[in-house]
Amino acid sequence: MARTFSGPRLRDQRRRAGLSVHDVAARIGRSCWSVYAYERGQAVPPIPVADAIADALGLPLDRFLADDRQAVAA
Repeated sequence: MARTFSGPRLRDQRRRAGLSVHDVAARIGRSCWSVYAYERGQAVPPIPVADAIADALGLPLDRFLADDRQAVAA
């Protein structure tokens, strides 16, 4: 089964880390609007950016991936 980047998981993990969208954007070198788009599922980050997000939050990339069916339901 395919796995995709989950915006809701990004949002949840960012909040758990106590970081703002601006904090994450600065850490990964992207605009806050990009991070908002990733969280809302309006855009999917390229693999290097998804990896940078995971590093910025101190989590494995796998934490942000969901099965296609779960990603759509989230």
